[in-house]
Amino acid sequence: MVNYSANHRGLALMMVLWILILLGALATEFAYSMRTEVNATKNYKEDIESYYLAKAGINMGIAELYKNASFHSIHPEHGFIKGNVIESSIEDSNLEVDGQVSNTPNKADEDLSSPEAPLESELGELGFEIIERTDIPLGNGVINYRITDENGKVNINRASREVLVKTLEASGVERGDENSTIADSILDWIDKNTNHRLNGAESEYYLSLESPYEAKNDKIDNLDELLKVKGITEEILYGSPDDTNENSENLTYIGLINFLTVQNVKSFNPNTAKPALLPIFFSELQTQAILEAKEKRGYYNRSKSTHFKIESTGFINGSNTKRTIVAILEKFGESKDATLLIKYWNDNALQS
Repeated sequence: MVNYSANHRGLALMMVLWILILLGALATEFAYSMRTEVNATKNYKEDIESYYLAKAGINMGIAELYKNASFHSIHPEHGFIKGNVIESSIEDSNLEVDGQVSNTPNKADEDLSSPEAPLESELGELGFEIIERTDIPLGNGVINYRITDENGKVNINRASREVLVKTLEASGVERGDENSTIADSILDWIDKNTNHRLNGAESEYYLSLESPYEAKNDKIDNLDELLKVKGITEEILYGSPDDTNENSENLTYIGLINFLTVQNVKSFNPNTAKPALLPIFFSELQTQAILEAKEKRGYYNRSKSTHFKIESTGFINGSNTKRTIVAILEKFGESKDATLLIKYWNDNALQS
């Protein structure tokens, strides 16, 4: 005789077990979804916080730039510095070199080119103050920012062929066919005509590529655009990936991007220029004097810059979340009449 009661109990047990499995799966999925939502909300919150921390760093840099200065320089230890305004400030003479005005040393500056190395406590007496720009606590995180300038670079849209050749050489592209090809191709990319130079390229060359495009025949707006120019690779433009130290013996390319600017800078600041760029605009004797003065006291003469780059990164305490903003500004005027115009803004930049 068949025991239906026992079969029903077995069936009920199976149903209960399947229901428990289903409920367990739903509970697990719900817990996973909630955890994902919580993490997403947390990440979004930290991303917003880090963005505003980075923006605060940009504003700190802007506050620095608004102040009057008797000179701007890049100190080997303290980074960007500005000279305090003093009544006996020295005026520089200007010499135009290849369409770009160069702040050349005058006799008064030459007399100051070989001072003894100052003590840390004496830096303020030399006319500038040290400003801490790293690990600045604010709210739930910290801020790191730095200021550099564009006046210590070559204006690519106004540079002559010889200046481009020397700049390429300074960045690691030795004189020869490769150097000549890149220099001519940059000039062909910028000029309005369609006739290519001896080693250059115009639309006829670029349209023959696998992914064809035309030559711009206009000013370069962003240095990343140089990757479209014949002969320029990512390594030449951004530098060798295995080493970013320009003093390394194993370095192939320093990175052309470190020597060029698209900003309409009209004066060259020897205080902020990379050492490899100085021989392009100055004699061997002047270059040596500039390097010695910068090493000993942080600046050479009282050259002032007009275009500045601020790179600011916001970090959240106890988190890997960070956000970097890069801005380039042009300064007009001094004192209460000073104005800062934003020329470039990238609020999702990769940390350099």
